[in-house]
Amino acid sequence: MRPAVGFVGVGNIGAPMCRHLVDGGYPVSVFDASTRALEEFRGTAATIASSLTDLARRSEVVVLSLPDSDVVERVVLGREGLAEGLAGGEVLIDTSSSRPSSTRRIAAHLAEQGIDMLDAPVSGGVLRAKEGSLAVMVGGREEVYERHRELLGSFGGQVFYVGGHGAGHMTKCLNNLTSATTLAAAAEVVLLGARAGLEPETLVEVINASSGRSYSTEVKFPRYVLNRAFDDGFAIRLMSKDVKIALDTAAELEGPMVIGEAVGRVWEQAAAGGFGSEGHTAIYDFLEKTMEQTDPEQEGIDHERGV
Repeated sequence: MRPAVGFVGVGNIGAPMCRHLVDGGYPVSVFDASTRALEEFRGTAATIASSLTDLARRSEVVVLSLPDSDVVERVVLGREGLAEGLAGGEVLIDTSSSRPSSTRRIAAHLAEQGIDMLDAPVSGGVLRAKEGSLAVMVGGREEVYERHRELLGSFGGQVFYVGGHGAGHMTKCLNNLTSATTLAAAAEVVLLGARAGLEPETLVEVINASSGRSYSTEVKFPRYVLNRAFDDGFAIRLMSKDVKIALDTAAELEGPMVIGEAVGRVWEQAAAGGFGSEGHTAIYDFLEKTMEQTDPEQEGIDHERGV
């Protein structure tokens, strides 16, 4: 029999993940601080919980999809939070992009109540969330992971066990640091190529047939950048936050990150410079404007093409 699932946080990524659980036959209760976000679940098989504690009391497994560790800590450990409603024996699965150190603290606190925790952040964006093909990287006790592998597979096309508590979130922030680096580097390269008179579409096509290709050039550029849509559903401020998690963790481990620090500054500047709420592929737009400000009299810039 499928366990009763509580799902907290039905935003861009969380909503399709939750729908897959509902469609998969799990009894699901849903809660979100935004009543608007809950509207799409009214009239479905899901139950709208009246509060976090109400959701906790209905659930054997609670799944979180929240913006950051601070929100996760408030939702789980705060006044009238999940921990107050959980009786013991349940499992909390945090799919958010959280700080590994925070995750370990929460896991230790919950363990005192007899509650297991898995950190299971996801990667793949809104499109893959809708497809149910997200990559899921899981940290926690392996036996707990094995018991919930089928549930995780409801929204995960590939599910990886990566180690103990915090290992999933460590893996996620390192993946996003890699993603942030390749996307920013590709954007800068294409902009420079355009200044040299190359067609951006052709340059990206050549890169994708060559050794410089990446997920950013193969998927994000054709889908979101070259058409200047930038509507990828994952904000620059969130990418900047994930990069900072990686860099903060590196500092804790005394691991110098020369390239990572440079990349972090770019994303931090973009987030603070009016681009924070834009899709993360708009880093191209930010770097383009930065180039123009650096050399405002540069000739040969085709603004219709955006380069």
